[in-house]
Amino acid sequence: MSSGYLRYPHLHGDLLTFVAGDAVWLAPAAGGRAWRLSADDAPVSYPRFSRDGTRVAWSSGRDGNPEVYSADTEGSAAVRLTYWGDPQTRVTGWTTAGEVLAITSAHQPAAKYRRAYAVPGDGTPPRLLPFGAVNDVAIEDAGAALLTGSVAGEPAFWKRYRGGRAGKLWIATPTPYPPPLPSSLPPLSLFTRVLADLGGQLASPMLIGGRLFFLSDHEGTGNIYSCALDGTGVARHTDHDGMYVRNPSTDGQRIVYHVAGDVWILDGPDAPEPRRIEVSLGSPAAARAPRLISAKDHLGALDCDKTGQASVVEVRGTVHWLTHKDGPARAPHVDPRARARLPRVLGDTGQVMWVTDAAGADALEIASVDGASQAGARGEGAGDTGVVRLAEGLLGHVTSLAASPDGATVAAAAHDGRLRVVDVASGQVTELAAADDGAIDGLAWSPDSAWLAWSQPGIRPLARIRVAHVSPRAPTSPTGSIADGEVIDVTDGRFADTNPVFTADGLYLAFLSQRTFDPVYDSHTFDLSFPFGSRPYLVPLAAGTPSPFGPMPDGRPLGQENGEDPDGEPAVTVDADGLAERVIAIPVEEARYRYLRPVKGGLVWLRAPVAGVLGEGGAGPDDDRPRPALQRFDLRKREVKELVGALDWFRVSGDGTRLVVRDHDELRVLPSARKHDDAGQTVTVDASRARFQADPAALWRHAYGEAGRFMRRDYWVPGMSGVDWDGVLDEYRPLLDRIRGAADFADLLWEVFGELGTSHAYVTAAHDGARNYTPVGQLGADISRDASGRWVVDRVLPGESSDPRALSPLAAPGVAVNPGDQLVAVDGQPVDPRRGPWPLLAGTAGKPVELTLLSGGTTPPDPPLLGGPIPPDPPWGGPIPPDPPCAGWSWCRCATSGGCATRTGWPTGAAWSASSARDGSATCTSRT
Repeated sequence: MSSGYLRYPHLHGDLLTFVAGDAVWLAPAAGGRAWRLSADDAPVSYPRFSRDGTRVAWSSGRDGNPEVYSADTEGSAAVRLTYWGDPQTRVTGWTTAGEVLAITSAHQPAAKYRRAYAVPGDGTPPRLLPFGAVNDVAIEDAGAALLTGSVAGEPAFWKRYRGGRAGKLWIATPTPYPPPLPSSLPPLSLFTRVLADLGGQLASPMLIGGRLFFLSDHEGTGNIYSCALDGTGVARHTDHDGMYVRNPSTDGQRIVYHVAGDVWILDGPDAPEPRRIEVSLGSPAAARAPRLISAKDHLGALDCDKTGQASVVEVRGTVHWLTHKDGPARAPHVDPRARARLPRVLGDTGQVMWVTDAAGADALEIASVDGASQAGARGEGAGDTGVVRLAEGLLGHVTSLAASPDGATVAAAAHDGRLRVVDVASGQVTELAAADDGAIDGLAWSPDSAWLAWSQPGIRPLARIRVAHVSPRAPTSPTGSIADGEVIDVTDGRFADTNPVFTADGLYLAFLSQRTFDPVYDSHTFDLSFPFGSRPYLVPLAAGTPSPFGPMPDGRPLGQENGEDPDGEPAVTVDADGLAERVIAIPVEEARYRYLRPVKGGLVWLRAPVAGVLGEGGAGPDDDRPRPALQRFDLRKREVKELVGALDWFRVSGDGTRLVVRDHDELRVLPSARKHDDAGQTVTVDASRARFQADPAALWRHAYGEAGRFMRRDYWVPGMSGVDWDGVLDEYRPLLDRIRGAADFADLLWEVFGELGTSHAYVTAAHDGARNYTPVGQLGADISRDASGRWVVDRVLPGESSDPRALSPLAAPGVAVNPGDQLVAVDGQPVDPRRGPWPLLAGTAGKPVELTLLSGGTTPPDPPLLGGPIPPDPPWGGPIPPDPPCAGWSWCRCATSGGCATRTGWPTGAAWSASSARDGSATCTSRT
């Protein structure tokens, strides 16, 4: 067994190359100690030796999306060969002429349309091969083999898939190409599909000794097979069972592949069986080293204490008590073997609670925030760490948690639709309600801790508000007693009612509801829609409580200030009869409201703007999407005030006097009743104080187990399609000790999910945010090199005024670039006659760039002068800065002489398609 999780092997002569962690490695083909060929600390894949064995090419995400790089086997610096900006890019081999074979969907309208290119090693732009849409290609003197089909992943990720997206193999044998196709390619005939009736997934075509070798799982497990070039005489060459053969490659005689992190070799077409190559890695994995993680970058859930002095926060599965100003940050729970989530403050008890999966099934844990022993605090049930565990295995998978203001009771809603309450002192669990249409949400306690309200889903999108009496402390209703645990419907379920909260005085229950039906005519079609539909509502809980918005017999008192709620604990009275008829709208305009919360003297909520799904409604095409505003409604003054213009989320202190606001990376505490002169009361919280030393290997082990539990919980049939899921998890678990990075872990997890044979189960590698890439700038033009080595504009793509991203920078007003113009320089740097302008455009998407062109190929003048300052480089995805003179999005001609012009502006990284990614992964440069 090798010491790492090895993938993507290839070999030449006595050398083996492969990927482990985020590096390309070399090792003796016979096995032994390996050494690094790359060390970019970036995802890499598919290293392939050149035909003469002197160079290795691979795909690397060093500069963002994967591109093709190459280096010689002696360890020279890697050279970037492509500037596609496409996440589908990968290396598949080399031609006999010394060009890298690569697959990419760059310049295509959709990612599924991948094409094959020959990439010269001298930096000359890649050449499109005449094969149409392909997923893989093998070219030898004996012919060519193509793999088509739209499945981008490997067969190991879609195990036993038999649908229409499975790979298809095609063969062509030598026949001379008609001119002007390149003579460096072997002559071919028309392609003929083979193995159409094999009935499995096909991948990784290889041409060896006049036969087609390939990967197939038509007999249940992915193994290597071969057939004659006409598809007859299918033979099996490997006998792995369960774990798939993955990514086989050949040097023309031998075949190497990996299975479960080990490299195997088939020594030739007639070899009786494969053998494993033992490889040891010559350096430790940096990604397994402990590292510091803080709430500054990994802040999860947060719950504020009663007065706004501190909060309990979750940081990557750990719990921390974070004082807001001039205080420490303590860690009540740091356990790499378990994940803590949904931390909550238990009233004034000096304790916090959270959900843990330490024992597998969810449970609640309680700890003191001052480090005192929980045994001393509660007297019994505490372990050696002072943490008490309650309700283990009795709650299901907890999705929502709310602690009563007195800290004596906790309500927990579960994924299965059940709502339970837990007595903190005894640990007793009581089921209150169950929903058949989804998880209950919006848990809210009354100020006296006697009543619990929630939103219970019905048939989508409907939901009703319900309350239950959960404490004998609730007073008897004038219309009759309400039994403990009795559930009362506040609304009747005809609308989407969510976010119930009790007002601070205990007189009303407020909630959000989509029950406004005032349609708006559509601007483009003769149709009506309801873009808003939402308002906050409230209901007087006692039959004798008047509306806070109606007239009063003696008139409304004048001069009342905010925050005159009772200082003591209000007793909440609920009259069940006629609750639904007492619902009244809060007098605010119809809008999109969410996250309603009570504060002293009123209510606060988020008001979200209406924004298009494509994100094209801003002032600029790359403006950030609008964020919600935080508003406060004063129940006495009956007026709305905006507290924060834009934020991500907020939380409220227990007494309703303070708000904790998250604004991008900043955490602030401010008064809930802000005034113009209270800026000094706003505190910026240093979240980096809540920190812990993370063990990545332990985090991977826990995440592996958690992913297995989630898959079992959410799988579409209870029996897991007959798969022994526990057996699968146990079989792959030992590989966790060999993981060397996030990409390795994602690869392992994806293959584990593939054992379910369910196809659409995807895994994306985690990103630690250490790198901030800017894509390659695209000019929105067809540019080619003429016979004399000049880079000439063949065509400027026409724009579309209805799509702000479908505009070539060269077609902007005043630019006047025409076919035949020569591109001379980028930012004053001359365009290389061999490599073209793309290396100079790397990392320029969304940034101002100066281009120098020769109109019609005239003699260049002296270097042109740029008139006007260039604005600061905006971050990719950030707002476009204001246009200074002669340097805005509308480009300008700054100097002309002898037909030469310099233009300045922002190259675009976007595409024609309205659904294109903002990262420049799809471009319009080849749109026809």
